[in-house]
Amino acid sequence: MPPDVVTLGESLIQFNALTRGPLRHVTLFERHVAGAETTVAVCVRRQVLTSGLITRVVDDDEFGKCIISWVRGEGVDDSQIRIDPEAPTGIYFVQRGFPVPSKSRMVYYRRGSAGSRLSPSDVDPQYLGAAKIFHTTGITPALSETALAATRKAVETAAANDVLISFDTNIRPVLWKSLDKAVDTLLPIIGKVDILFTDPTDASLLLGVNSVDEMLKGFLGLGVDTVILKMGEHGAIAATSSERASANAMPVYVEDPIGAGDAFAGTFIASRLKGRSLNESLVRAVIAGSLVVTVRGDEEALPSDDDIDANIHK
Repeated sequence: MPPDVVTLGESLIQFNALTRGPLRHVTLFERHVAGAETTVAVCVRRQVLTSGLITRVVDDDEFGKCIISWVRGEGVDDSQIRIDPEAPTGIYFVQRGFPVPSKSRMVYYRRGSAGSRLSPSDVDPQYLGAAKIFHTTGITPALSETALAATRKAVETAAANDVLISFDTNIRPVLWKSLDKAVDTLLPIIGKVDILFTDPTDASLLLGVNSVDEMLKGFLGLGVDTVILKMGEHGAIAATSSERASANAMPVYVEDPIGAGDAFAGTFIASRLKGRSLNESLVRAVIAGSLVVTVRGDEEALPSDDDIDANIHK
């Protein structure tokens, strides 16, 4: 059976600082498997749907082996993971609580990585075309020209086969030559999207507007069916042409906020696939994002349905 959800993007190794403060003073790190689209694929599996991941890794280094082992152990279909023998596994470091106490900063070492070498040949139209939802983010097209071409092929394949397209803007300025380049590249993709995840910073950059109403209206006007505006500690808002929903964030201790948005996206699309309403899907997504920030690592605290249910009325 084909997976319910197929994701496309780079799998990475994350080194998360055990102590807060500047990386120059950190001596101990935890190793985690990460990558936005990888996290969404794992999140969907935790909630008892099927998922598959399209990526590239190295199988002759320990980090590549770690990624394959983790993804396979979580039950994600690894049949579309391509082995690239000529490039290293991408890594990044997480600096926590500095210079802003409640924030984390990512320091990348991923240029020329295996995942950045994703190409259209890695996208199998028959495999992707049999899914229910295709998900990727604005990170993937920023990695390289071939990764951009792979993203475009995947989006076109999904659209041609009536596969719902889910997209998280996830603009990482450090990965783009310029923010104008990011806008010019992402807007045509967004025009083909069914479910869009974004935040006020990205939305303002992409649309040139500042109010929530203008952001929601602007993306709906581009043809997006469902727009979800993630607002961190202020919760989230979702809108279609005929419906609007909002959800408050859970009050939690924040250990590391990285990965919350991917837990949010994975939970929202899983909930919609299960037939839940816009409002219920949004509430569950906010809970998932809130739970993930309480630990270091993007995927360790990805919740099951039961975990979310336990927090519904908290």
